[in-house]
Amino acid sequence: MHSLLGYSWAEIASIVAILSVLFSGVYWLIRHGAKVLNNAISVGTFPLQQQFKELTNTIRQLNNNFEEQHKSLKELRDEVDKHHDELIDHKNRIQNLERDKK
Repeated sequence: MHSLLGYSWAEIASIVAILSVLFSGVYWLIRHGAKVLNNAISVGTFPLQQQFKELTNTIRQLNNNFEEQHKSLKELRDEVDKHHDELIDHKNRIQNLERDKK
């Protein structure tokens, strides 16, 4: 009968079967443990995740408000500049009228 390293083919097949069962059991234990740990972490960090979502929404709202205020401020500056130019024009007219009056 043929053999490999002093073991018969039946013994080698038995050893391979035992090793494959052991490795698949260890693999299953690791995967199952990872799933349980991941679920525990998820449950534990759920309140933190909710707070991050609320914070993100608040930041977005503040950013939108900031952009609106920035736009309003720009419009106000444009209006003030327009009135300033009109005041300068009026001042120049008044000076011209006073000069013409003399």
